[in-house]
Amino acid sequence: MTSRDTYPIVTWKIAGHDIRQKPDLLAPESLLTLYVNGKKAHQFLYLPKLEIELCLGFLLTSGVLETMAEVLEMRLLPPDWHAGRDWGEVWIRLAKPADLKNNFSSHHALAILTGEGGINDNLTARQFRRSQESPVQVPVSKIKALMAALPHHQEIFRQTGATHAICLAAADGDGILLSAEDVGRHNAFDKVIGQALMKNLPTASTIALLSGRASFEMVFKAARAGLPILSSVSAPTSLAVRLAELQGITLIGFARGEHLNVYTHPHRLAELAPRAAV
Repeated sequence: MTSRDTYPIVTWKIAGHDIRQKPDLLAPESLLTLYVNGKKAHQFLYLPKLEIELCLGFLLTSGVLETMAEVLEMRLLPPDWHAGRDWGEVWIRLAKPADLKNNFSSHHALAILTGEGGINDNLTARQFRRSQESPVQVPVSKIKALMAALPHHQEIFRQTGATHAICLAAADGDGILLSAEDVGRHNAFDKVIGQALMKNLPTASTIALLSGRASFEMVFKAARAGLPILSSVSAPTSLAVRLAELQGITLIGFARGEHLNVYTHPHRLAELAPRAAV
């Protein structure tokens, strides 16, 4: 969808007793409606760009979609102001019926994890891609280097201070493979997952990098995508740690400069593997 990356505006700047008008830049935010098999499925408030990827990632992390082989048709309709429609639409046709209300979601996972759902068994392989089966192991220096590169993929944030960024990097390669910014961190994660889905990227050997905190829903998305390592510049929540432990995800927080905290499954960091085995 064609859009400007930033939205110019004039603001009043106050610094002590100094008051003046200055130009500024805002992150654009728009409405996007997703239709699946002809029915309205979801609406996003999002940063324009990567609309198809956003919707595919959302469908995967919502338990509706597993592979691109299930997608028969994808169509993006930009806003049509002449028709009185100032929002975009994505239409996706799947090879099977889709009911988002009854598909496995983060709410179901939360109910199971907290014992509120009346289900005592572990989250199943059908619901997740079993990150614990990934043999990935990387040195701590690689995590530090990747997190140091994350700000270079936050161009709109540098201009506006209003976006989150998520990146994916290969555990056995150099540098960042995919990235996305959005005004919503959930959207940013779905955008990179959608990109990975379209490119058939092997997520079982991929590291996710987050510019914000590692909440339960971010770990849930990583688990749905089969990502073995998730590293964040900020803190995780208690439920995020519980889900990461259950689903075999190496969860890293406060990854800034020379420091990082490892909360779950430390064996995937080479320096910690011998200690984790004890």
